[in-house]
Amino acid sequence: MSERAYSIECNKEISAKEASELSRRGDLSDSKGFHCSDPDCAIDLTCTNWNKRGKKYYFTPSSKDELHIVGCSQISVSEAREQSHREAQGAKKTIKKNGVIKMTKSNNRARTNIGATSVPTTSGSGNSSSGLNASTKTKKEYRHMYSIASFVDLFSDNDVDNNSQFVSIDGNTLSLNTLFVPTTSKSFTWGVNRIFYGEALLKSSLKNNGMLEIEFRDCIFPKVYSNISMLSKRSVTSNILNFLDKNVYATVYVRGKLIDSGKTLKSFNDKVYKDLLFR
Repeated sequence: MSERAYSIECNKEISAKEASELSRRGDLSDSKGFHCSDPDCAIDLTCTNWNKRGKKYYFTPSSKDELHIVGCSQISVSEAREQSHREAQGAKKTIKKNGVIKMTKSNNRARTNIGATSVPTTSGSGNSSSGLNASTKTKKEYRHMYSIASFVDLFSDNDVDNNSQFVSIDGNTLSLNTLFVPTTSKSFTWGVNRIFYGEALLKSSLKNNGMLEIEFRDCIFPKVYSNISMLSKRSVTSNILNFLDKNVYATVYVRGKLIDSGKTLKSFNDKVYKDLLFR
């Protein structure tokens, strides 16, 4: 739920309460004439309590399958949790149908659609009544998943078999136990996208003002750097302030691949802050 959105009719950002009041006065006519005011997100939004009074006013995504992009600065902490929960629950439905979850990048201005799709597949061959080989055509369900938080939710869910291969990434299908790699591992595979996790200290970088330095505990995993301001603005990583420069270990999840002989981590998305989670 977002408290503010950009009104197409007003040509400016307004609050949900203001939008509702304008609708009662007849100055606004379309409850769906809004989009997220984060310019990198801009998904279509609908205003609640349209043409009526209420206690709570907010904007919600106009489509149940469309989410704010990873890194959106406008959603609340509760909505971010709800989004990751919806992604994970949708993924569980696809997994139960022996479907595939595609780890997908969250590109700016690209729609974050978590709806399931079915793709015809040909499986095996058998004998037809004429004695000739015949293929069996079936449909396999696919579902995109964007948020690192949603993958962590799946990884932590006791109802999900972490050894089953249902995650599609970079043209390969693998299990959650292969996707998630502890930073205390003695060796790492370079050049493949994974979600690394472990205990780490979050420090303000002494070399670069405004930059975060993540130093993992008792391991050879490289330090990871990101922007403190961007992380604190994002609801899903705003808890950085609970750990920053406090000499307190956080469990950190970071998504990307190791390059430069394992000395550097390249984020899965275009920005590192989209691929971090602190727990």
